[in-house]
Amino acid sequence: MNVATNDIHLSALPPIAPETSEETGLGTAFLVELACKILYSGGTMALAALSDRLALPVSVTGDIAEILKKERLAEVKQGGDIRATYIYALTDLGRERAREFLKVSGYAGAAPVTISQYAEATWKQSIKKIPVTAARMAQAFEGVVLPAGLLDRLGPAVNSGRSIFLYGPSGSGKTFIAERLKVLMEGIIFIPRAIAVDSHVIRVFDPVCHTEVDIGDGLDAFGDILQGGPKYDRRFVLCERPAIIAGGELSMSMLDLCFDPGSGYYEAPLQLKANGGIFVIDDLGRQMLRPFDLFNRWIMPLERGVDYLTLRTGKKFEIPFDQVIVFSTNIEPRELADEAFLRRLGYKIRIGHLFPAEYVAICHQVCARLGMEFRQEAIRHLVEVEHERRDVPLSACHPNDILSRVEEICRYRGVAPHLTRELVIEACRDYFTEV
Repeated sequence: MNVATNDIHLSALPPIAPETSEETGLGTAFLVELACKILYSGGTMALAALSDRLALPVSVTGDIAEILKKERLAEVKQGGDIRATYIYALTDLGRERAREFLKVSGYAGAAPVTISQYAEATWKQSIKKIPVTAARMAQAFEGVVLPAGLLDRLGPAVNSGRSIFLYGPSGSGKTFIAERLKVLMEGIIFIPRAIAVDSHVIRVFDPVCHTEVDIGDGLDAFGDILQGGPKYDRRFVLCERPAIIAGGELSMSMLDLCFDPGSGYYEAPLQLKANGGIFVIDDLGRQMLRPFDLFNRWIMPLERGVDYLTLRTGKKFEIPFDQVIVFSTNIEPRELADEAFLRRLGYKIRIGHLFPAEYVAICHQVCARLGMEFRQEAIRHLVEVEHERRDVPLSACHPNDILSRVEEICRYRGVAPHLTRELVIEACRDYFTEV
C-alpha cells in the first residue's frame, strides 16, 4: 500500500539502524554466514545490493565484506571511488562454505533482529497505547445497525487488553463485529522480517498476514526530523496493524513454532504475527483442537502479556504477547469450557437476535446497496409472515441473504431490481429450510 508521509500515523518512532555489526546483536559469525549465502544465490553483487538484501547500512555491510575478504571467502571484482559500488563475488572456498551453511539453514534474507530488539519495538508500539473512546467506537461502527448498548460494552472490552468472548446464535453478526474492530487498530507499526534466537531464525513478516505500507524514503525523513539524523532500521517492515482471522482450520500446531527441515528455519506462530493488532478465533468449537486446549494454551499469555515458545532443541524463550484476542462462537459457553475457564476469559458478550426495528433498518441499508426501492409492505410480510410461520428469529444476516436473492431473481428475469411481496416469498422459499 502506497501512502504519503503526511498521511501516516506512526505508533512509535522508527527503530534506529545499527551503526556497527556489534549493534545488530547477531554476532560476526552469523552475519558472515548470512552474507555468504546471499552472495552464493546472487552471484556477483555490488556492496549496495548486498546491503539491501541484508537490510543493513552500507557501513555495516562493508565491515562484513572485509571479513569475507580476510577469510578468503569473497573477493573484490571491481573497485572504485565509492565503497557502495564495489563489486564482490565468492571465491571457490566461499562457495564451498556457503553450501555448508545452507545445509544448516536455508535462510538467506534480511538480517534478523534479536528477541530484545523485537520486544523493545513491540512495547513501544503496544496495542494498549491506543485507548478506545466512545467517539472512536461510534466512528468505527458508523452506519452499522447494532443492538442498543452493544458499543458501550465492546469499547471497555477492547481497552482492557483481555480476551473478548462473543457468543450467540448463528447469523447474529459476531464475525462481522469482530472483524470491524480492526478499524479501531489505529496507527502503523514496525514488524521484523525475522527474529534470531541464538543461531536459529524465525520468519515473522508474512505478506499473507501483514499489509506493508510503502512511503518511499519517508522513514528516513522521520529519522532526520525526530532523531537528529539516524536512519531507520530496515530489518523492520512498516505495516498496518495486523488483523488475523482463523476459523475451523486452526490447529494447535499453528500456535507453535513451525520448523521446516527443507528451509532450515522457523515460521512464527499466528499469535506472534498478530502482535500489535487483533487476532480473531472464529467459529470456536468447530476446530480440530478442543476449546479447553486452546484456552489452556493462552490463559497465562493473556494474564501476563508474554508467551513462551520452544525451539526443536528444547530451548524455551519469552516473546511479547500484545494483541486483542477475540473468540467468536455460536455454541453455548458452558458447552465449551467450565466456569473456572470462562471466568478467566475477560469480557463475555452475547450477540443475540434483532428487534423488528433493527431488522427493518438493515433492510433499508441493503435495499440502498442493491439499488432497490424500499417497500414497507414487502418487508412487513417478510417479518410478520415468512419469519413468523417458520418460527425463525430475526438475525442480522437475513436481510442481506434474502434481499440479495430478490435481486438475483430480478436479474434472471431481465428486469430492474425491485421489491415486492411475491418476490420476497420466492426468495424465502429457496433460502429457508422447509420442514
